[in-house]
Amino acid sequence: MRYFICLFILIFFLSLPAYAEETDCKAYLKEGKIALDNSQYKEAIKRLSEAVKGCAPLDDYALFWLSEAYHDVGNYKESLKVIRDLLNNYQDTPLIKQARIREITEASEISEENIEKLYESYIIDYPNDQRMKYLYAKFLIQNGNKSKAKEFFKDLYISAGPYSSAAFNELKSDDISTEDIIERSSNLIDRMQYTKAEDELRAIIIKDNEKLQNQIYKNLGISLFKQKKYKEAAEIFAKAHERYWEIRSLYRAGEKETVNSSLKELLDNGDNRMASILISLAADRRREGKIDEALSLYQSIIEKYPSESEDALWGIGWTYYLTGAYDKASEIFTKLYDTYKDSRYLYWHARSIEVAGGDAKQMYHSLIEKGRNFYGAMTHVKGLLSSALSEHEKIKLANDIVPVTKNTLPEKKNERIDTLFSIGFSKEALMELNYLARNPDSIEDVLYACNKFNELKEYRYSVGLAVKVPYNEKMHPYLYPLAYLEIIESLAKKYDIEPLIVLSIVREESRFNPEARSPAGAIGLMQLMPSTAKRFDSILKLNINNMHDIFDIEKNLKIGIYYLNYLIKEFGSYAYAIAAYNAGEQTVKRWTQNANYKSVDEFIEDIPYIETKNYVKRVINTFFEYALFSPAGVSRKTISFEML
Repeated sequence: MRYFICLFILIFFLSLPAYAEETDCKAYLKEGKIALDNSQYKEAIKRLSEAVKGCAPLDDYALFWLSEAYHDVGNYKESLKVIRDLLNNYQDTPLIKQARIREITEASEISEENIEKLYESYIIDYPNDQRMKYLYAKFLIQNGNKSKAKEFFKDLYISAGPYSSAAFNELKSDDISTEDIIERSSNLIDRMQYTKAEDELRAIIIKDNEKLQNQIYKNLGISLFKQKKYKEAAEIFAKAHERYWEIRSLYRAGEKETVNSSLKELLDNGDNRMASILISLAADRRREGKIDEALSLYQSIIEKYPSESEDALWGIGWTYYLTGAYDKASEIFTKLYDTYKDSRYLYWHARSIEVAGGDAKQMYHSLIEKGRNFYGAMTHVKGLLSSALSEHEKIKLANDIVPVTKNTLPEKKNERIDTLFSIGFSKEALMELNYLARNPDSIEDVLYACNKFNELKEYRYSVGLAVKVPYNEKMHPYLYPLAYLEIIESLAKKYDIEPLIVLSIVREESRFNPEARSPAGAIGLMQLMPSTAKRFDSILKLNINNMHDIFDIEKNLKIGIYYLNYLIKEFGSYAYAIAAYNAGEQTVKRWTQNANYKSVDEFIEDIPYIETKNYVKRVINTFFEYALFSPAGVSRKTISFEML
């Protein structure tokens, strides 16, 4: 016994130096980085030099920061030597891109001869780095290679990225052709800079001859359409001889008489894109009570545009359903489901049978079997799940949806990330997690990264990663995180609304990115328009003075939840309120003015704007996922199918 005690003591003391060395290394690394951040460069060099001697697994960080410290004291040669040590020995590091930029910087400082090769190699590997392309072009100018520099400046200008204005200042007017501006306008449109595209295209209309006018007008029309200037867009598309876009713009502008007067032309046009406009016109006739005209137009679409017959056939079935011809509707939905296997057709086939007094149990059972989607969620919320499944099947489903807890997750370690966390380098840990998330080796890597993202409250990254992998029940807490739950529960309780509906809206609006900003100008977690924020700030007194205030998580949630509560009171239904949250109050009022929906699922399915319809479906399906998996401690409010 004494022998074993002595042996244990010996092993303990022998391990102390290695442990002490590891502890010292972390301390040196942390102290060196703090000194660097505080501009204490000599102290940083001293501490980081010690860390470099053996700070596995973070030697690359020690080297990178040491190179930075040498740069800041003007020792560019030593900085270059250190950064090349990193590049030669640590190829698999998230610091590699920054290290290569630093190599170019330090090589430039000491005027090495191979700088052009360093730039070229970097741009081959990182072709989307516009800043480095711009710096390379400036380098080429300084070294007398003006023609090659011009190519890079033109590329940057045409790409319409962040360095396009700076690149433009390096070019002469005759360096840029009309074709270049047309290409640039397409890139501006892709980047959602519609006003800028419009301005630049208008400037070249007068200058150019007939040769490129059609393309100029087409791009100009698209830029106007994206700005919702539909009447003006229609006029421009007419000049471009783009009939589909002209008609589509007129329809969106509300010029339905003009569009209807072209009905025969649209049917005979042969452009399959026209079918979508014709289907909208048929739906308008049905909403106006012109049922026979609607059915006739749908039938004509099937005959003239057979490739678009699915949507037209759905229109016929939907018209029958809403007018109470449930047997005919059921027949159409059966035909559609047998052909396309879409859950929507199965759901409305089941609903047709149910409202006609028949037994739809087997069809609802099939909807559950097809997986969790909007139509499965509606089956559940409507209370059809209980009637559709036997007791044995209910137990099986309940077992399938047991919430995943941390205890069920596999034990996974990542020494680099865990070490960065342990010494308080959250920013660097997040960078490592994003690096791991780009190329995970296994589902365990994905779970580990998602779990760490959630620990950092970086829910946007966990959701973004989780949606990229095939569904696995262990991913559920990361696909649907209970983000910002404390404040959401508090505010939801205050206004007597379901907190999981709020969570679902936040998830679908911004994917939990508090810095999210839409092309239309919506801001933050709940994607508030500045006008909406100011409107309700006059009531809530949150002191919203600028856009920065709207990005604030707490203020954004307070206004968004108050607004949602206002809409729920206005419409008396979550689904209608969710639609209004997306499309606007007046729009939803206009949709429902003459409608006579018998149930909320009818309203959702009949939403005219496809974007809003899909948005409402996503929010409700997300609510269903939260409701199934939320832990017992989450406060809930019972929602009836009618209230939904």
